[in-house]
Formats: sequence, C-alpha cells, structure tokens
Amino acid sequence: MAASASIDHLVLEVPGGSADAGRELALLVAAGLGEAGALPQAGDLPTLRVLVTGDAHTDNATLAHRIVAATLRGLALAP
Repeated sequence: MAASASIDHLVLEVPGGSADAGRELALLVAAGLGEAGALPQAGDLPTLRVLVTGDAHTDNATLAHRIVAATLRGLALAP
C-alpha cells in the first residue's frame, strides 16, 4: 500500500471573486495536486508560498493549473 501525503492548510488569496468561485478553484487545485502524485511524504511538506498571475478573464481551470504547476516547482526546490 502506498503512503499518502496530505496538505493540512491551503490558503488561496484571490481578489474580486465570489465564494463559490473560490471553492471551485480550491477543489481544482486540490484535485490537480492529488493527480500529480509528486507530493513529499507526510511530515516532509514545507511551508510554501507561490505567486501566480491572472486577470478577470482567466478561468478557474487555467488558474488552478498555474497554481498546481507553481506549487510542484516550489516543492521540487524545497530542501
């Protein structure tokens, strides 16, 4: 059985969106990180801050993809 990792706390600061859009984005990011299968084992997860950009025309799926990619890049650089 494979060990699993979990994220205890995920904060997304997205100005100007609705609560429903924020929940949708969070679920997309969580799904993307889960599908990546590249997270460190539990206890090895660092505190990580990533910055991604978008504008009023950036859809949640695109923004989630950017967040997942930036998170995975950040985790790869973490000691």
